[in-house]
Amino acid sequence: MRAGQWIAAALAMAAVWSGADAAPPPPQPKLVVAIAVDQFSAELFQRYRASFTGGLRRLSDGIAFTGYQSHAATETCPGHSTILTGRHPAATGIVANTWFDTKTGSSVYCVAVRGTADPDARGPQNLRVPTLGEWLKQAEPQARVVSISGKDRAAIMMAGHHPDAVYWWNDGVGFTTSSYAGPATPAVLAPAKAFNTALFARWKASPPKLWPTDIAATCQALVAPHAFGKLNLSGKVPPDLSLAVESGDFLHRTDFQDQLRVSPIFDPMTLDFADSTIDRLRLGQGPATDLLAISLSSTDYIGHRYGNGGAEMCVHLAVLDHALGDFFAKLDSLHVPYVVALTADHGAIDAAERASEHGTPAPRIDPVAFVKRLNDAVGKQLGLNYETIVGDDPQQLSINVGPDDVLRAKVRDAALAWLRQQPEVAQAYSADETAAAVSAPGKPVDQLSVIERFHESYDKERSGDIQVQFLQYATLGMPRGPGDTVAGHGSPWDYDRRVPILFWWPGVSADDRKEPIETVDIAPTLATIAHVPAPQVDGKCLEAVAGNCR
Repeated sequence: MRAGQWIAAALAMAAVWSGADAAPPPPQPKLVVAIAVDQFSAELFQRYRASFTGGLRRLSDGIAFTGYQSHAATETCPGHSTILTGRHPAATGIVANTWFDTKTGSSVYCVAVRGTADPDARGPQNLRVPTLGEWLKQAEPQARVVSISGKDRAAIMMAGHHPDAVYWWNDGVGFTTSSYAGPATPAVLAPAKAFNTALFARWKASPPKLWPTDIAATCQALVAPHAFGKLNLSGKVPPDLSLAVESGDFLHRTDFQDQLRVSPIFDPMTLDFADSTIDRLRLGQGPATDLLAISLSSTDYIGHRYGNGGAEMCVHLAVLDHALGDFFAKLDSLHVPYVVALTADHGAIDAAERASEHGTPAPRIDPVAFVKRLNDAVGKQLGLNYETIVGDDPQQLSINVGPDDVLRAKVRDAALAWLRQQPEVAQAYSADETAAAVSAPGKPVDQLSVIERFHESYDKERSGDIQVQFLQYATLGMPRGPGDTVAGHGSPWDYDRRVPILFWWPGVSADDRKEPIETVDIAPTLATIAHVPAPQVDGKCLEAVAGNCR
């Protein structure tokens, strides 16, 4: 069959199967597209699902699951590490965005490269397992693997160890890469250089509008001022800060780069770069199955800056929906069989004050003040005049007392006793308790206990000495001025774990699935569709998507 005919054949097949209980599996693709929308919770997807008319509508009309990030460390790097590895963070080794190394007494960024003088070096050296791209290339050496994101850690976690190209946005530079993450040859750099040059020329000629001014009535109805912590926001779209950076010599200004990320144009820009990269590298046109991984970052940036319950998120999702529609039209124009999977690295809850207005008891906790109180209490009890607890992430506390195991145990026990008495804390666990909390084989992901969720992202060398479960709906953070974070994520609660998992290909029959699945199920499912063997993973192949998984 000629490449241009397969879509019609697939649609005809879909018509035959339209009354069946399960959709027919997709034909073996020439291109697999894996998309992560950062901080796109299942609740947020369902809230706006009926309003989508573009790419998110197309995906909604495929096979749709409510999925889970199984683990407790619901952050960008751990979440992305599960999507194309099929492994939980306990196996990937990516237990957080950063973790504290007790041996060196320093924090480790998840994609930082040790042993180099280059502070901008980024790579997958901390990722302990292979990705779908590596499985593809092992089975079909001519397969190409390309990963693109606004964030370095998202692109690298989805790319794995041996991509053909991996790109992320570098403020003031444009899309770039690092030789530690993948090839940085002239051939790899050329697509980024051409795109950046054209983009900056357009911006210089006409400064970009970061936010639309003509917004839908449904979004306009959400405009309202709020006090978040000690920060007052007008709730207007465009946001007040964005209006100050759209003129003048803006390109290399820090405030412009910040507002660019926290705007609806950042994701369409990323998709435009993916579009041009498809052409320049001729993805989907080679002899093997290619993989294109894309992580879209603005939902996370906007969710942190403004929460997900206001007009800002409403406008952003409408723009993203339209941009994904344009991107899928590009994929259609390739006239090759392709399959798309979309999910998220984690969810989130709205800003505490607005969530409380809607009946959710959502306290706000100042994490800096909380960890100081903990250190003061432990120091007073043990007669120590220095801070023994490192709490950059108060949900993962590390004991920093050097090699003295006796003192370490005393600090741990004193800290646990204090934590378990605090009204903000639901429970606290020692590392030994977390390590031992292995769930029963086959236990449904929606039934995991909280300590079992912590276990799924526990690594003896990298995780904290104490895991803290704060109250449900609590927001960690105290915004004080413009640009501060008003809402977050990272908890073991379901609103941070539940994410949409959507599969689509031309000819798929719409199917809303009720059974809970995990993001670790995505990679083995895509491997089966691509006719590629997968190694032993934590996830399972989904027969509702791939057909016969055996």
